[in-house]
Amino acid sequence: MSCLNIKPYFPQFLWKFWLLEGGPAKECSFDTHRVHVYDVYENNLTELRRIPFQPRTIFHDFQNGTLGKVCEVELREAEQAFARLEGDVEHGLTRLVHDVQNIADTAAPGQNIAVPVEPRTLLNFRKFFTFLRYRNSTNYDETLGNLGLPDDYDDAANGMRQMRRRQILRGFRLFLGHKTPSDEPTVNQFRAVHKYCWRLCNADVCLGLGSEGNEFVISDNCYGLLDETFRGDRECPDSFFPITPRLALYMLADSIDRRGEATDQGMVPIECGFESRSDVHLRNASILESYPSMLYFSSLSSVVLSIGSYEEFRLTHQHMDYSRLRQRCRQKHTQESLMKTLAIRGSVLVTDLTDEVVRTGDTAVAHGTFSDVWKGVWTDTLDNTPRVVCIKYLRQVMVKNVRERLLKRLRDEVLAWHRLQHPNIAELYGVIQGATTVGMVSPWCENGSIVHYLQKINPKADRLELLVQIASAMAYLHTYKPVVVHGDLKGGNIVVNDRGQAVVTDFGLSKVTEELSDTLKLDTSSFAGSTRWMAPELVLALVEDDGCPPPISTSSDVYAFAAVCLEVVTDRVPYHHRTNDHSVTVDILKGIRPSRRGCDPLVRLPWLFWAMLDHCWACPPNLRPSMSEMTSFLVGLETSSWIKWQDVLLERYPFLDEDTRRESEDLGGQRPSLVPVKPWRGV
Repeated sequence: MSCLNIKPYFPQFLWKFWLLEGGPAKECSFDTHRVHVYDVYENNLTELRRIPFQPRTIFHDFQNGTLGKVCEVELREAEQAFARLEGDVEHGLTRLVHDVQNIADTAAPGQNIAVPVEPRTLLNFRKFFTFLRYRNSTNYDETLGNLGLPDDYDDAANGMRQMRRRQILRGFRLFLGHKTPSDEPTVNQFRAVHKYCWRLCNADVCLGLGSEGNEFVISDNCYGLLDETFRGDRECPDSFFPITPRLALYMLADSIDRRGEATDQGMVPIECGFESRSDVHLRNASILESYPSMLYFSSLSSVVLSIGSYEEFRLTHQHMDYSRLRQRCRQKHTQESLMKTLAIRGSVLVTDLTDEVVRTGDTAVAHGTFSDVWKGVWTDTLDNTPRVVCIKYLRQVMVKNVRERLLKRLRDEVLAWHRLQHPNIAELYGVIQGATTVGMVSPWCENGSIVHYLQKINPKADRLELLVQIASAMAYLHTYKPVVVHGDLKGGNIVVNDRGQAVVTDFGLSKVTEELSDTLKLDTSSFAGSTRWMAPELVLALVEDDGCPPPISTSSDVYAFAAVCLEVVTDRVPYHHRTNDHSVTVDILKGIRPSRRGCDPLVRLPWLFWAMLDHCWACPPNLRPSMSEMTSFLVGLETSSWIKWQDVLLERYPFLDEDTRRESEDLGGQRPSLVPVKPWRGV
């Protein structure tokens, strides 16, 4: 059996219903509304405001260039029959959507309603949506695959294949054009048409209207299955078709049609019920379960909630990961909130969460150089879910003119934070504004800092894997366009989430302080608590009285990262034998690197690990490796690829023989002879 992966057919009129709120009958124009378009496999989220061009007819895949004249006639007539039916259904749905909205507006909340339609219109609905489901299913794909279309058919004169194609097309035409169910041929033209079309054309038709602002999702297949087992049973007879973001048409093949006889005006009622929030999201979850190529939706929040329903009911051993879509929707919702609602107080132009976040506790849980950290609860308006958050407030005691400049520079840093997407970089939710300060809101990690996590919660954690995650995050920042420099990397600014993953926080603020250093008159005391991780060029700039700002760069981040590596694998801060920052400053200015005497690194090949840290602590800064190279190196420590790094190190340190390694380890890393002799070239 051959499957050709035929592209689904998406009716043009459905785009009208989705792009024109309320349907084509309402007075509104394109560009007013939009549909989000998500490419599932490419993780690409875009927008659509105009009806896309449809270059393919419904039976385009029958055109293989070798059809005989009789088959071409059958093909043309089948396409004409579908086009006529499609036009009738568009007209009928336009009136139906209009009537549903008018009746629903006057109905009591939650009350089911009935919408009258002509019997012929109801029959057209059944024919069209039954056939559309078959056309966009793998059953249709298999039908053409069994015919050898289009790739492996090379015998146009073969009478049997010509006859089979004519039978299929004639079967399509008869079904699409029939007036009553009794018109089904006694000798069916093709078994698939009977099984997937005629057998279902007496299905009960009803409607579901999303309530409380909950909206449907539609895929490029146009339908979803009412499969309560969530096993993707393609033979499930019951299905639904989202007609608009709020209205779905149901085809219940196993139900008894309970609608009454036609009214005096020759109309029959179609029942319309109000869908609860959970019903809508379960319908959307069934569409997500179908592994579509494309998803279309109007509401970002409905997609986020539907992904939650999908993850709750899906099979654990076989499912599609929609975490990236949820992240993209959250990010886009945040960005749109920024653009639409945030001409906020002061000069900070980011999402204002002031009215949505409640601070907990009477005191801050932590303090930094320029900020205080509080714990709070944010009720996310996207899905009404309460979240425990971290709130970092800028210190209120700053001089006013300095604070205004700081806020102005901070705006650009926070906007850059919004755009970043990496699993090991903290997400910025938004800001809180007070009378005299501003707070940045990010996720709260109950495990605390990586130092606390390794010492108190999980001392047996895979420390090398945590370092790989941190290096990956830093490499992402340094290769981002424009480049993002952290500037204050240390163990206290790295937290561990509930999945045991390292998450880098607090980047960007040091860039702000760099710009304002002349006004703030910063010295080493301003960076109390961070000196041990600072590169020598930063310390030197702070102690010299020439007014030059500290040269914070990607190279200074690399230096700090090596200090973090030392901290993670040894459970000790850099210069652990020094009790105050002043003595640390003196050591740094003397060119003394962090001591490793008595430290037992919890990594394989410790001599190679120490040698690489020495590279990161090299002076001048351009001799240091990049964070991408450090990521590759740490990954290589777990595999045989560490050998190539050994070769690089031996080339740069030709005297690093076995005796030198042993001596180095005995001395705890005090290697005055290891002076860089060649620029860093990487691997």
